[in-house]
Amino acid sequence: MPLELYADECVDARIVSGLRRRNVGVVTVADEGLLGATDEVQLARAARLGRVAVTCDQDFLRLAQTRAEAGSSFPGVIFILPATLVGDAVRAIAFLAVVLDPGEMANRIEWVP
Repeated sequence: MPLELYADECVDARIVSGLRRRNVGVVTVADEGLLGATDEVQLARAARLGRVAVTCDQDFLRLAQTRAEAGSSFPGVIFILPATLVGDAVRAIAFLAVVLDPGEMANRIEWVP
């Protein structure tokens, strides 16, 4: 089963658009009506939806670590490294969405590219 994604508001809209063109299931913070919500709220929403968070916000790395240390599971985080080109990010994330299943991605951080 392919990964379902939750794009944080810092994710470039062109990346979201490229993923959608590749039929990757992705919802955004805006789709969920949560623009401006805290990172904690965003990660919790992604977890409730069972979607892997996609972000370039380093705070998500700390939050994921805190959840893991507390024994709270999360569907995973795909972290887009600074200076990653849009096309490279789209290709890498789309690849991860196809080759990893939700169980493999749980409680894990993947770095893009």
